[in-house]
Amino acid sequence: MKCAVRFVAIFLTCGVAVAANLPDAPSTYWTKPNDVLIAVDAFAKSADMLFTMRNAGCSNFEEHDPLGRPFVSHGRAVAGVSQGLLFAGEVFTSYELNQHGHRRMSKIVLLLGVGGNAAGIATSTR
Repeated sequence: MKCAVRFVAIFLTCGVAVAANLPDAPSTYWTKPNDVLIAVDAFAKSADMLFTMRNAGCSNFEEHDPLGRPFVSHGRAVAGVSQGLLFAGEVFTSYELNQHGHRRMSKIVLLLGVGGNAAGIATSTR
């Protein structure tokens, strides 16, 4: 029941945030190339998590990534939340870099995220 109450509270908070007055100036960040990069990054993170959690079900599973090991070894919930926070951090960093005039760096942040997860997918499928 507590979970449902928290969900409703978060949902209502999001609704209030969306209903707020937004500036009329168009954003230079939400372009088709950036949207595609964000979608590819989300897909790569999801696929990496899928393969890692599938392998975690095996009896002799060992995470070889030293940065990911603490998150994966504590279960699916911790791994999922940490992956979601990492994704949100990458998108926020990319957005802020773009807003401050660093357009190429904003794309590089997303490409590094995709590359890191692509490497994770490659090692998880071996």
